[in-house]
Amino acid sequence: MEYELVRSRRRSLEVRVFPDGHVQVRAPQRLALRHVRAFVDERRGWIEKQQRHMAERPRQRWRHGDHCAHLGDTLSLELAAGRRRVARHHNHLRVTVPDPDDERQVSDAVHEWWRAQARPLFQARIEALFPWFAARGHDFPVLRVKKMRTRWGSLSQRGYINLSLLLMQYPLAVIDYVVMHELCHLEHMNHGPDFHALMDRRMPDWRRRKMLLEG
Repeated sequence: MEYELVRSRRRSLEVRVFPDGHVQVRAPQRLALRHVRAFVDERRGWIEKQQRHMAERPRQRWRHGDHCAHLGDTLSLELAAGRRRVARHHNHLRVTVPDPDDERQVSDAVHEWWRAQARPLFQARIEALFPWFAARGHDFPVLRVKKMRTRWGSLSQRGYINLSLLLMQYPLAVIDYVVMHELCHLEHMNHGPDFHALMDRRMPDWRRRKMLLEG
């Protein structure tokens, strides 16, 4: 299996599959190549599944009458020419941009609308799920909302919790799963048995929520 190897000052191995099927493996600076290869071999099935999923995923179009997901609901796009504005009306998302035939303008307007809602929503979900971790002595993480291409969330050792703007497409149950996943990394900065055991304790149905995310 072909993959791009990126070494950095990190402690663990990580594999990413990009929308075009490209595979990137991130590894500690001095980790022996044989361990990297074994890591990739162990995850071959998951990598191939993700590549198939990426290939089968239909491209989001931003034309009048197309559909857009928002917090688990499917909304029909209603486009018009004018000053940039986005508003939801029942099952319709009305988007006004200077040139409604320009899908990039429509996409940018919707993503800007999502971003305005994402920070307060994500912050509220972190606050709701954090008390157990606070009792364990952990500091409250600083939220950063990003438009990430290959992951839904991450937790940095510097105390940042990064959440993907694209989570605004999914129901709250899915957003909570991603938040809980990252918070559990406060206890375990890997995906080993202890991490999964903690996920089982803190969110027993996390696997079902993950399936909703992976489609």
